Amino acid sequence: MTGFYQISRNPMYVGYFIFFLGCCVLTRSWLLVASLMVFQVSGHWIIRSEERWCIEKFGQEYTSYMDKVRRYI
Repeated sequence: MTGFYQISRNPMYVGYFIFFLGCCVLTRSWLLVASLMVFQVSGHWIIRSEERWCIEKFGQEYTSYMDKVRRYI
């Protein structure tokens, strides 16, 4: 395993969160912060369902990857 996937199982979602958090800080918008939280909660549930699918498809190989690499950071 190389690159971002050795640090996070979901680097795309982490990148989205950091980008949108930066937008919230720059604009100082509480509405964007609330939107970001909704996005993060819904993203978490999407990630959980993707992980179940990966476990079914890849089995022990994916569960050992889950043991080595954290979900986010």
